[in-house]
Amino acid sequence: MLLAQSDLRSLTVFRAVVDHKSFLGAQIALGLSQSAVSFHIKALEDRLGFKLCQRGRSGFELTDRGAIVHERSKGLFLALNAFESDIGALKNRITGTLRLGLVDNTITDSDLPIHRVIARISERAPEARVELAIDTPDALLSEIANGGLDIALLPETQPYQGLKLSRFREEIHSLYCAQGHPLFRQAEAELTIEHVETFDFVVRPYANMRELQFFPKARARAIASNMEAQAMFVSGHYLGYLPDHYARGWVQKGRFRQLMPEETRIHSTFVIATRSTEKPSTILDFFIRELAGIASEAVHMGHSFAPGNATS
Repeated sequence: MLLAQSDLRSLTVFRAVVDHKSFLGAQIALGLSQSAVSFHIKALEDRLGFKLCQRGRSGFELTDRGAIVHERSKGLFLALNAFESDIGALKNRITGTLRLGLVDNTITDSDLPIHRVIARISERAPEARVELAIDTPDALLSEIANGGLDIALLPETQPYQGLKLSRFREEIHSLYCAQGHPLFRQAEAELTIEHVETFDFVVRPYANMRELQFFPKARARAIASNMEAQAMFVSGHYLGYLPDHYARGWVQKGRFRQLMPEETRIHSTFVIATRSTEKPSTILDFFIRELAGIASEAVHMGHSFAPGNATS
């Protein structure tokens, strides 16, 4: 089978359907009509000679062959992006697509101005493209491993074979309660570990219970999948850890309060995750260099960046 441009377009639509687990998700992501998405899937199936997926009232499901096609397509699109990057380098231009992953609610972190790096890409590499995904740390690592993302910034995790994890910076988390909680008006001098841990906590599963390290007898009565959900539970009178930069706005409005910050503050190390076996594209190399430049500026200003060694 000789691939034509129309085949690559249909493969792109197919990958979007799989990534979003539905035709509707692909429609929204690609800005296509339902009939256009269906046309591309049907055209690709006709070209390949077999069904890629089952779709109906029971929902969307890949066939065995469809799963293999999707898996093989990852390498194809990685190679195409590398080819585009290499051709751009021959012309002394930064081209290609950077697929960047972040955890949620980093936009309020003045120590991590990703928007500045994106702006520099727009100014100095106008032919390059940036795709940004927001997800949980586990999902971001999975996407790095399977080729769905090129780089991600996320809380430190255990080393994985094939991934390069470079320590980048520290994020400060404190314990918070909301207005209306019994502890909100209590004097700081009256707070003790034993008293605070009698109240209900909300935790994030990907934090591996680190949020309760200072409160060994605390009850984790709620689970939050991300920081926004965590803040929602805190608003609903649970105790929970939040990044200080994220909670600052609610604190200034008098809605949230830090509890025992000096005794129970948590330092969360962030890492840069990439694939260790892959030569960085020109756009990825440019992004990392610009990010390092911002980190260096922050260190000189006394901020919390902490570049460190890589593990894989």
